[in-house]
Amino acid sequence: MRIRFLEIAEIELDEAIGYYNYEAPGLGDAFLTEVLDTLDRIGKFPEAWHPCSKRTR
Repeated sequence: MRIRFLEIAEIELDEAIGYYNYEAPGLGDAFLTEVLDTLDRIGKFPEAWHPCSKRTR
């Protein structure tokens, strides 16, 4: 399964990581770990969520 981020979503993720790390050192890194873990679960179980359209869940 191919998972991709739009460029604007990548920018938003980077900004969120920076914000959380500013608020509490390491928090942004923990947030990124959760995002990556979630993407891994989506890749392993792509049918686990309700469809939004023919190409997205």
